Amino acid sequence: MTNHSPKKMHARAAILTRILVWLAGAAEALLLARLLARLLAARPDSPAVAALYAATWPLVAPLAALDQAQRQFGATLEISTLTIAILVPAGACLLWLWAATRSARGSS
Repeated sequence: MTNHSPKKMHARAAILTRILVWLAGAAEALLLARLLARLLAARPDSPAVAALYAATWPLVAPLAALDQAQRQFGATLEISTLTIAILVPAGACLLWLWAATRSARGSS
């Protein structure tokens, strides 16, 4: 038998859901900032822009092949960043719904 009561499990699920929402929101904000920086042709040698690109690169790297045909400097629309910026909230929403249904099943 486990020592976890349904109330404790529900509280943990609520905390994990809150953390998930915050992390997804932070990732989305960084991705949108990267997208805007690339659209406005921000200078990559600027320390703030370089830090932004370095922070968001692990998120964008899996889809970097989508941007190979584009030029590397100047104003560009990064398709990989746009795709990830759409997938992050969609994935967070799916995980939130999954956690909510699992929590509802556990409390009944």
